[in-house]
Amino acid sequence: MIDLTADDGTIETGRVEVSPGVELHYERRGGGPDLVLVNDFLMESSSWRPFTSRLQNECRLLSYDQRGQGESSRADAVWADHVADLATLLDALGVREAFLLGTSSAALLCRDFALAHPKRTRGLILAGPALSPFGGRRHRRIVTSWIRTLDGQGLPALFDQLYPLVSGDYGAEVAGTTGFLGRKQAFLALHTPETIRAGMAASLMADHDPVLLAGVRCPVLVVAGDDDFILGVAAAERLAELIPRGRAVVFPRTGHLPFVEQPHRFQEEAAAFVAEVVKGGRDGD
Repeated sequence: MIDLTADDGTIETGRVEVSPGVELHYERRGGGPDLVLVNDFLMESSSWRPFTSRLQNECRLLSYDQRGQGESSRADAVWADHVADLATLLDALGVREAFLLGTSSAALLCRDFALAHPKRTRGLILAGPALSPFGGRRHRRIVTSWIRTLDGQGLPALFDQLYPLVSGDYGAEVAGTTGFLGRKQAFLALHTPETIRAGMAASLMADHDPVLLAGVRCPVLVVAGDDDFILGVAAAERLAELIPRGRAVVFPRTGHLPFVEQPHRFQEEAAAFVAEVVKGGRDGD
C-alpha cells in the first residue's frame, strides 16, 4: 500500500487480487463508517475525488476500479463477477460491513450486492440510478444505441451523444462551451473504446426487474435530479416506494448525476443518511 498526499487529503492506495490473475486497484481515505463508492462504466476510482472531499470527513471512503477499468487488471467480466469482486475486496481490506454509494448503472450493482450480502450492507445511496420502477427495456435500448455509436463513430461521438443526456439543462448552461470541452477532453483522456464498451456490455447483463427491490432490506436513499433523462420525479418516488426502507430526495435543476451538479448538497444528504442509519443501529434488518 502507498500513502499519497493529494489536494483532498491522504489517500491509501493498493491492489487486491480478487481471482487468479485479476487485481483491483483501490483508494481509501477519510474516517468513520465505511462507505464504498461504486463506479459506473463512465468512471474510475479517482473520478470521485472532486465530489466527495467533504464526505471523507464523515466516512471512510473506499473507491476502486472494477476489472477492466482504470488501473485494475484488464479482464473480461460477467455481471456476477463485479458483485463477487466487491465482496472479495472488502474481505481483503478487513471491511465487515459498509454503506454503498452507486451512480447510474452502478445502482444495480449496489442492489445486487445488498441482495447477495444483506448482513454486510448497512445502507445504499443510489445517485441518479439507471433503475426504473417499471422495468429496463428503455434503458437497455439507450445503452445499445451508445454501443452502436461507439463502434461506428468512436469515443468523441459517444461523448457528444452522452453529454446533453447526462447533463441537466441548467448545468449545461452554467458549464457553457468551456465546461463542455473540458469534460470532453477529460473523458477522452480517461477512457479507451475497449474499456467503455466492456463496461456498457456488462451493464446490459444486469436484471432490471423492479420486483427485486422488495428483497433489499437495508435503508436506501434514492437521490435524483428533476431533469434526469432516465428517472423523473414521479419515477424516483415510485422507485423508493418499492424498497421496504427506501426514501427519495429530488434535487431541482439537476440532471442524471446529482453528485456532480450539486456536490455540496449531495454530500450533506449522504452524510446525514449515514449518520441516521448508524444512530438507528440494525433495527429492521
